[in-house]
Amino acid sequence: MKQDYLSSVNIACSTVKKYSKALGGLACAAIISSCGNTQSDNQPQSATPPNILFILADDHRWDMLSKFHPIVKTPNLDVLADKGTVFKNAFVTTPICASSRVTILTGLTERTHDFTFGRPKTGTEESANMYPNVVKAEGYSTAFVGKYEIGISGDNNERFDFFKPLLQSINEEYEGKTIPQTYYIAELAKDFIEASKVSGKPWTMSVNFWNPHAHDRDLVDQYHYPEEFESMYADVTIPPAKFSDDATFNALPDFLKESIGRERWHWRYDTPEKYQKMVKRYYRAISAVDKAVGMIYSKLEETGMADNTVIIYMGDNGYNLNERQLAGKWFGWEEDLRIPLIVYDPRNKASHGQEVDKMALNLDIASTIVDLAGVEIPASYQGKSLTPLLSNPDAANWRTEFFFEHMYQPKRTSIPPTVGIRTERWKYVDFFKHDFQQLFDLKNDPEEEINLIDSKDHQDTVATLSNKVDEYIEIYEQQRSTEVKQRESFINVRNP
Repeated sequence: MKQDYLSSVNIACSTVKKYSKALGGLACAAIISSCGNTQSDNQPQSATPPNILFILADDHRWDMLSKFHPIVKTPNLDVLADKGTVFKNAFVTTPICASSRVTILTGLTERTHDFTFGRPKTGTEESANMYPNVVKAEGYSTAFVGKYEIGISGDNNERFDFFKPLLQSINEEYEGKTIPQTYYIAELAKDFIEASKVSGKPWTMSVNFWNPHAHDRDLVDQYHYPEEFESMYADVTIPPAKFSDDATFNALPDFLKESIGRERWHWRYDTPEKYQKMVKRYYRAISAVDKAVGMIYSKLEETGMADNTVIIYMGDNGYNLNERQLAGKWFGWEEDLRIPLIVYDPRNKASHGQEVDKMALNLDIASTIVDLAGVEIPASYQGKSLTPLLSNPDAANWRTEFFFEHMYQPKRTSIPPTVGIRTERWKYVDFFKHDFQQLFDLKNDPEEEINLIDSKDHQDTVATLSNKVDEYIEIYEQQRSTEVKQRESFINVRNP
């Protein structure tokens, strides 16, 4: 069991040796044998390094692709999914945008990189090892366009050759015209692609859309999108969300009923009419991102770069749409943690049209991009390159579980902090500051309806998973840099 959970953590050899006695010789030997994080042998060999386009949508949960959803329309993403590989079990390790986005850039969990809203910028070491820095040092041009809102130490204008961070807005000015921000982000991405023709260097670009994130200050409409989408879904009736009945909500503990999830539920779903309106607006915002993705891909085709550009699309966290009469994404249910993830490598014919069931994480993106670039993966990265799964979806020695957490605790509202673990069979969540735990049997109860935490038949499972959470916490805290370790702790949680 311990070998399973440790296989998901890339630990520097010195750290592994430190824990060898406590964690068991067999597990430690398995990790030591893979130390070094060398480049994967599973990607296509080419004289020309690929361009790597990473596209991130905000609050796009896993099932909101028309390939898998009966209502949402995402034709361009469906094309990428059909051409590439869909990871059907993709998750984030922290379900909130700021922390998740730093995890994507650094390959580190929130517990290790120490960044969420209200925290200091990432440490010098974490910032230096961000994947844009790593590939830039090996000759890549680097670009960032769109939502930033994170704290990374150092000069971003040195880290990125093309850096266009944007605050959330409905419209922007581009070439003398007012256009929707979603399209503006696409136009900036196209500008970089066009300019890269001149340098001739391989490039990596992160395109971060604000949509479908709500405009939290707009309590009337919440979600915004180009006007052309206004009539989309108008003739559709949105089915009720699962567990959106009063009895389910009333059975929740008070701290969840009084949380920000309930506060924002009133903004979006507290009447049937509002629920219909807001969910349709959320769907339209997703469809707008889909069109923008198509705009960027057309530019790749126009410039002749499409055949040598790997495209990765994902969401930064999941999203509740009235499940349990809550809104948001902070709580650890599947709606919160699970995201869409598509990888399209036009060079790798074996990867086309696949669906992979292995667990993939936002933690894996940095390793994957560095690996695709043909660069050695930093030993500090805690994720794994996904490239082996592109060629072999049944690759052995893959993770069968992962640790997740949510540590942000705002002063003006209530987001209960959590730690937990999800295996292929079980989900264990500890709301540690409120003395409330959950255990779900995902095999027999995939919708997470029945909390088994007090079941006498499952106490051994609870104890095993709780102990694993403590072990993960210790490992990830020990992997902090010296600079981060010296900060005033913001965690204040169940340390082992």
